[in-house]
Amino acid sequence: MVSKSTNKRKTIKKQQRILYFATLIILIVIIIISGVYILNYLKSKEITPSPITTEQTNETSKKTEKKEEIIKSINFQPIIDEWTNSVGGNKSIVIYDLDRNEIAGSYNTKEEYRTASLYKLFVVYEGYRRVQRNEWDKNATAGATGHTVLECLDLAIRESYSPCAETLWYMIGQAELDSIIVSDFGIKNSDISHLISNTENILEIMKIFYEHTEITDQDLINQMKDSFLNQPITTYNWRQGLPSGFTKANIYNKVGWEYNPNKKYWEIYHDAAIVEAPEINRHFIVIVMTNYIDFTRIKQLGEMIEKQLYQ
Repeated sequence: MVSKSTNKRKTIKKQQRILYFATLIILIVIIIISGVYILNYLKSKEITPSPITTEQTNETSKKTEKKEEIIKSINFQPIIDEWTNSVGGNKSIVIYDLDRNEIAGSYNTKEEYRTASLYKLFVVYEGYRRVQRNEWDKNATAGATGHTVLECLDLAIRESYSPCAETLWYMIGQAELDSIIVSDFGIKNSDISHLISNTENILEIMKIFYEHTEITDQDLINQMKDSFLNQPITTYNWRQGLPSGFTKANIYNKVGWEYNPNKKYWEIYHDAAIVEAPEINRHFIVIVMTNYIDFTRIKQLGEMIEKQLYQ
């Protein structure tokens, strides 16, 4: 015979098993329902963007539209053709669109000229590199100039009559600079030690000034920009050529010239300029190299370029 206590124990175990399975089933149902809820929630988040995402998308769209507006092509070739056909003498021109990284117009870019003061562009950039790398003490006196190295880097661009560039060139070494121009600047067809170059090579050194990737000291950058932008009027106005043709844009310019006082004409007149048009956020490099052309005609070219730029 089975005792009453034994039957009671069996009943309790049976109830415990039922309770266990019931609890298990409830947990499974809860897990399934929770899983479905989570999946639906995640799916709804994918479909409906958050306000932040929408705002970011709108901002990206605005930036894209602005970028497209900035890089709109401007064709300067017709005015270059018009200008070159209207003046005598030897002339070469290149206009480079810095925002689109392309030539926007050119004429006779491979013809070689005596550089006059444009050779200083190569000397000065290498000088800034040496100061940046602490190879030159910027406060040391530069030769017999009476100026510091830093002052000479400024004056070599700002003033055409300064002896600073020749002194800095001597400090670098002419042969050494020729080697640097090829190996470091990547300009292979220039002959700066003999003061010979063309618009293609001057364009390349002006690109290097514009990007100045190796010059990171902000004080050096500020001085460099100011040297090109603010130049004094002395016996001759060194901004009387290309820069004087512009009224709206900022012209960061280096002039190179040789004037024959006996025959009263310009044997050489060159301008190398970075043109910054803040109102329309456009940037160009303009190089013009000439023999036997008066600066007033180069001013006229500047006027034509600005008119086309703001058209």
